[in-house]
Amino acid sequence: MNQHSPCKAASVGLYFTMRIELDNAAKQPVEIPDRNLIGILRPNDCCPFHDTDAALKQAAEACAAFLGESQRVLVLVNDYTRPTPNAPVLAALDSALRGRDVKHMVCLGTHRAPTETEYATIFGSANLKSKIHNLKSAVVCHDSKDKASLFFLGKTSFGTDVWLNKELLWADKVITINSIEPHYFAGYTGGRKGFLPGIAGYDTITHNHNMVTRPGSQTFGLEGNPVHEDMTEAAKMLPRPVFSIQLVQDRNHKLLSIRSGDLFDSFTAATKDAHTVFAVPVKEKADIVLSVLGPPSNINFYQSQRAVEFARPLLKNPSVHITVSACYDGVGNDSFIQVFAGCSSPSDVLANRQPEIVQPPRTPSSPRPDSGNPESATGSSLLTPPSSLLGWHKSARLAQIMQTSDLYTVVGIDDKVVKSVFMHPFKTAQAALDAAFGKLGQDAKVYVIPDAGSVVPVLTQ
Repeated sequence: MNQHSPCKAASVGLYFTMRIELDNAAKQPVEIPDRNLIGILRPNDCCPFHDTDAALKQAAEACAAFLGESQRVLVLVNDYTRPTPNAPVLAALDSALRGRDVKHMVCLGTHRAPTETEYATIFGSANLKSKIHNLKSAVVCHDSKDKASLFFLGKTSFGTDVWLNKELLWADKVITINSIEPHYFAGYTGGRKGFLPGIAGYDTITHNHNMVTRPGSQTFGLEGNPVHEDMTEAAKMLPRPVFSIQLVQDRNHKLLSIRSGDLFDSFTAATKDAHTVFAVPVKEKADIVLSVLGPPSNINFYQSQRAVEFARPLLKNPSVHITVSACYDGVGNDSFIQVFAGCSSPSDVLANRQPEIVQPPRTPSSPRPDSGNPESATGSSLLTPPSSLLGWHKSARLAQIMQTSDLYTVVGIDDKVVKSVFMHPFKTAQAALDAAFGKLGQDAKVYVIPDAGSVVPVLTQ
């Protein structure tokens, strides 16, 4: 048993007792028999990999040299679903950016626009009114569905038509600020992901993400990962020079490393740091895994699925995974729920495995796919199979897991919605655990992951 868990825990008789946090106001007790509990998994305790203050100063100086006499600068930042500490980085870059024409773009991918409070989180503004409104005059939010805002760069070897935001063409040079965490099908967040999906077109993102069921698409996986390699090819098409700042933090969002310079070199270095932080070695699988998500991973139902994805290496066949998440912003992107609609079982989602985007027949008067018209490159005028929908990637991954595991939830989502994606809703984590023991037997073995967005179990044997 790990006595250093973020959850308060104590052995009481023959039971392990803890209180898990469902949201900012409510906690609930959970009891697990000691004989059933294999362990509590948390991120590794890591010291900073270097002097981060010195690394930030060095990055700012290198960035100033990179900018030179350039006047128009585009600064790309993560959205509210990533815990990226932009404020100290932007403060360090202030002298290098002062006097230039600067735009800050929030890389939303397919996510909604930020609220005012989320703007403050993204940019670290303490004053929710004056500073936000002053800043927003220089802020652009990417909209993946605004086809007029996109331009075409080319096609990757994976067949992805790459459409990115035209603000890249406005800029003389680009600065990108990312945090690096595990990602369940791209390997890691950050780096090339700031462009695809960050500022890519909806159909570009769809084609890329729908390769998730191909071999190699997995957490921590880069070599041989088609999703990652497709993103990398897209990033190599960029028409403007890029200065990259990649950040790694611990579970308490304390900065551990800053890697800067070339987009690809800084990303590679940062992923090695991130692996040290988030990869938690384990020796055996479990019958039941209880994963609790905190912010920002618990923002909505869509984001909360990372809990089961990260726990996937731990799950036996058969098994039960329990996700506990506040989902304070509701469902989020509901496209994966729409994919499940009409299915009689999770297996129905997997029936169409290969995503396709059907090109419309071309007439002499129709533009060529590379003519700069997003409609022509996406074939959106034709009905396409379910796997060409954004959301198929999420539902397909869940359907794969459901072949061997039952997914239980304790989330702030209507039970009908949860059941529509073949998950099993419960009001409390204890009720979910009791049901899991009822299904798998009283000898079932359990892992608890109190900070599930920051732990990726790695089997060591």
